[in-house]
Amino acid sequence: MGLFYRLENYAKYRALVGEATYIDITRRADPARIPQVWKNLQEVVDTYGPPWVVQLWTKDIAGALHLGEGFLRSLISQGTTITAQITVTGLAGTPFEPLVPPNVLTQVPRLAALIGGPDHIKWRYDPIIPGVHTTERFWQLAQEASRMGITQGVINFIAPPGRYKRVDRRLARLLPGWAEGMPGYNREWMKAVAKELVALAAQVGITLACCAESAFLAQEVEGLRPAACGDYAWFVTLSGRDPGRVPFKGSRPGCGCAHYFDVGNYGWWARCHRCAYCYAG
Repeated sequence: MGLFYRLENYAKYRALVGEATYIDITRRADPARIPQVWKNLQEVVDTYGPPWVVQLWTKDIAGALHLGEGFLRSLISQGTTITAQITVTGLAGTPFEPLVPPNVLTQVPRLAALIGGPDHIKWRYDPIIPGVHTTERFWQLAQEASRMGITQGVINFIAPPGRYKRVDRRLARLLPGWAEGMPGYNREWMKAVAKELVALAAQVGITLACCAESAFLAQEVEGLRPAACGDYAWFVTLSGRDPGRVPFKGSRPGCGCAHYFDVGNYGWWARCHRCAYCYAG
């Protein structure tokens, strides 16, 4: 449905998916930083009624709820199921995530109480950056996420050098070796890291899935689920409804998401958290 939000595109989307209307707010920017995406979602709901599922994507729970808590409550009262993808990498406040607030996982109980419990929330450890990721940081975050009641996580490895020019320019200044192609960043390293993270997460009751950039790993790492951040089966379980899934090739190769509609736009990097690795700027 294009790279930018347009209200008229929702009618086309709804014609394709029927009652299985699933809206992301948003993969393209953080709704904690961009009030416009809440206005876009409101416009959709005012025009077409509440969707089946709304999924919140954020690195800042408190900021997102500051802008959208009342609206989320309204959607829930109208029968919409709310889920959330909460990205916490342990890099908040560093040059990699300069405007991300610290201690985001401590806000999970507040969000869980609003949207139906921690089973509505997935923790994202995304992206995994070679030379930056550490086992110790992941383990600390996994333990904290588990204490908050989270049982599902998503991991994803950063796109390799050469994929996104903007990202390459930023990372070349921060990460020794990136400009040279990051020697050692290969499938075997990814597989070894994923295997370790799956084992660690399992110790605290968290099951991991991989996102599209890392989808091949689901075939090679035991216990790692395939990519499906917009997980249709999960939505059915949480909502108690199965409106019928329509075929969808996903947003990228390897993506197993249900057919979604995004109310965000690309190009808001400077107004967002200004993460060095963000390709949506």
